[in-house]
Amino acid sequence: MHNQQIGTNAHRRFMRRGLAFAIGAAAFLAQGPPLLHAQAAGRYDHYDIHDPDFPSRQEYARRRTDVLARLDTSSAMLLLAAEVRNRSGDVDYQYRQRNSLLYLTGVTEEGAALLLLPRPIRVDGVMTSQVLFVQPRNASSEVWTGLLMGPATAAKISGIPVVLPNSRLHGVVDTALQHISTLYFDDWPHGAEHEPLTGASFDLEREGKAQLARGHAHLRVTEASGILNPMRVIKSPVEIALMQRAIDISIEGHRATIRSARPGMHEYELAATMEYQFHRLGSEYPGYPSIVGSGPNSCILHYETNRRAVQDGELVLMDCGAEYHGYTADVTRTFPISGTFSPEQRAIYDLVYEAQTAGIDACRPGSDFHAAHRKAVDIIAAGLKRLGIINDERDYRKYFMHGTSHFLGLDVHDVGIPGELQPGMILTVEPGIYIPAGSDCDRKWWNIGVRIEDDILVTRDAPVNLSGALARSASDIEALVRSGR
Repeated sequence: MHNQQIGTNAHRRFMRRGLAFAIGAAAFLAQGPPLLHAQAAGRYDHYDIHDPDFPSRQEYARRRTDVLARLDTSSAMLLLAAEVRNRSGDVDYQYRQRNSLLYLTGVTEEGAALLLLPRPIRVDGVMTSQVLFVQPRNASSEVWTGLLMGPATAAKISGIPVVLPNSRLHGVVDTALQHISTLYFDDWPHGAEHEPLTGASFDLEREGKAQLARGHAHLRVTEASGILNPMRVIKSPVEIALMQRAIDISIEGHRATIRSARPGMHEYELAATMEYQFHRLGSEYPGYPSIVGSGPNSCILHYETNRRAVQDGELVLMDCGAEYHGYTADVTRTFPISGTFSPEQRAIYDLVYEAQTAGIDACRPGSDFHAAHRKAVDIIAAGLKRLGIINDERDYRKYFMHGTSHFLGLDVHDVGIPGELQPGMILTVEPGIYIPAGSDCDRKWWNIGVRIEDDILVTRDAPVNLSGALARSASDIEALVRSGR
């Protein structure tokens, strides 16, 4: 990195990391590079949006209207952009917007905020129930980090009529707090900060609430997630389309990686092939760190080191998913690097496949969220006993120690309370069996780790496997491996 850029970046980070309290609520009003934005592709003043498939302004407006309808007239909701996270020295992690703000605005710039009020307030002579705050344009920083929308252009892109510089957040929120009794806000800095020399702990959320109470004794602060999470768990047709795109990209990544895999390749080579396909097909990021575990590493649930060389005859477990416009896939396949499962590998694979097939079929409206897990457990417990790996079906937990499903969406482990399944929900079905070396069973089973994971849409009728185009049965997996030889 050029020395002058290092100095400029350091100054920019110093400026943007000032912790501003929006009437006691911790808010990072930051400056930095713009990323992709929502709404229609095209040029807005100085600012270009290149992708044609972002959700429309109408989609985001519908979501905000839904939030306003759920709020009491004596309440308000404040959402803040994610903080910039430092990786090391002068290098920050790649920026990713906080999901709540992304869900309601599509804005991906740091330093933004959204204020929603069922009872409108007057801002610059305009009565409004929605106020968006963004970074003002800055010619000197834009030379280094790219163009910012700025308030005027952000209003055109977002469709929110009142858009202000984020420097005005404190004053507008202060005015709003005079007229409400409940603030929905949960964008506090994460957890407590620990002072390493004395061990003292500083809880920024508790301190922020204390400051709010001193200035606004009447105010109750509660979590915005109580309003937003029930909305997010039911996906709109627009969201389902974006998730299908993320899943389709992930499928191509898995196919290309499985076809290219050879004994002697390193796990990081397979991960690189996977993530290259993600980016080549338009994914902004992987939805989570790619898991590529070979041989003994296939038995580590969230293995992320990805450094080992794959040996002939071993299994490779790949749990990898692309993120597209904020929505992530979550797909796992296990394959034999040689192109053919050994008899023991095939027996375990077929058992997991049977369990997953039953679990997918259980994802029907009105069914309990845990129905898929119960189906998978019954099959795996009986199968492990039949194979002689366990003597008591209750011991299945030695080798199948995780749940079968989680919700999927803007997060890979997305929001949602397990309960009755409803149309529009998307969840994973991912049973697995993991038998590490040293397990209390015949050595022939050691170092066999198998997980099969697909992304399932609950509909009014039968479940839809959104990732079902990717080979899943043992025979189809073997054929996919051999198709690259």
